[in-house]
Amino acid sequence: MYITEVSIKRPVVAWVMSLILIIFGIFVFAELPVRELPDGIQPPVVQVQTDYKSASAEIVDEEITQKLEDVIGGAEGIKNIDSSSLNGRSRINIQFNTDIDLDDAANDIRERVARVVDNLPSESNPPQILKQAAGFTTTMWVALTSPTWDDLDLGDYAERYLIDAFSSVPNVGRILVGGLRELSVRVWIDPIKLAANNLTIQEVERALRNENLNVPAGTLEANNKDLTLNIDKSYSNIDTIKQLPLRKNKDKVVILSDVANIEFGPVSEKTLFKAQSKNALNLKTVGIGIYAKSGASTVELSNQIKAKIKELNKSLPDGLSLEIAFNRATYIGAAIEEVYKSLIIAFVLVVLIIYLFLGNLKAVIVPAVALPVSLIGSFLGLYIFDLSINIFVLLSFILAIGIITDDSVIMTDAIYTRIENGETPLVAAYKGSKQITFA
Repeated sequence: MYITEVSIKRPVVAWVMSLILIIFGIFVFAELPVRELPDGIQPPVVQVQTDYKSASAEIVDEEITQKLEDVIGGAEGIKNIDSSSLNGRSRINIQFNTDIDLDDAANDIRERVARVVDNLPSESNPPQILKQAAGFTTTMWVALTSPTWDDLDLGDYAERYLIDAFSSVPNVGRILVGGLRELSVRVWIDPIKLAANNLTIQEVERALRNENLNVPAGTLEANNKDLTLNIDKSYSNIDTIKQLPLRKNKDKVVILSDVANIEFGPVSEKTLFKAQSKNALNLKTVGIGIYAKSGASTVELSNQIKAKIKELNKSLPDGLSLEIAFNRATYIGAAIEEVYKSLIIAFVLVVLIIYLFLGNLKAVIVPAVALPVSLIGSFLGLYIFDLSINIFVLLSFILAIGIITDDSVIMTDAIYTRIENGETPLVAAYKGSKQITFA
């Protein structure tokens, strides 16, 4: 009741306090992060990804996935483990309880995986530990398109320049390149020519491994000089690779071009990225997937990436263009916009219905003022407690409109009843407010 008494005795103080709440609420509103859901609802997820090229799904499951699952299963706070074994790749998603710190969980998984790394196949790549507070869904996909460049050149340009450019944007967690076709030398062996020269594929592979080397050979020390020696047997172009000697027969030396066709090509032909945007549908395209950092605002990151795309498009080579193929912030923004509309509609209906039923313009002023002061002032509370604007918060605002309106109408009715019975407005306000406990 202390606040009520002060507001009645010193109405100017009440007006000033209300204005302060509105001003500070509007000021911090722009600083609040905008998300789809609150942080506490989205469980932390750690992913362990291991590549084992040329291995079947059964071998990947037996040699990698099961071994990692056995050691990961004892980690603290695990809610769910979801694993998949594909041809050449093992992926394990570990979902933790919401009270577990993501960094601590990732460190625990990293330590456990390190215990069994030596037991994994030597041909497999070291396991990658990835962490994400909101699962492993991309925030945005950016399409790099060209009518003249091929897939190899697009992927090479994206890896060399664009990944670093987007990684420098604040709130970017990691970057994924979709449809990437890495440049490599493809050796297409002709089995008939191979058999005609009494060679096997293993001999060709051994020659490629042994001859294509770049190894240190030690140092040479003199009085005033120290020289580092290096044996460079690596091949720098296709013509030298074609001349790779495989075997010396009686009459000639069999070289690689005698049994195979050598050309530049992608490491894998199985990768492809297509964007549904109007301009990119029939063009060569490479996708750049952008993941937000844990706790980052999706809408804020989207705006930063849009600004970066605008900047990069000015410096791209002729024939290249960047455009957004998918943006999760579009859905979030549309959902939040609908909730804002519901807030405005609820406010207008409340004021209109109160006026229609009470028929008194003065009675409408109380809820019409109390609603914006309460709701806008709530933004200050969100800022102080480091919360975000999300669908749940805005839906709670809609529910709060009913509570605020109910309290305002009850308080107004208690005061106006006493005024109609002959009490002065000041006395009626003082005594009427004492009848209402929580309003």
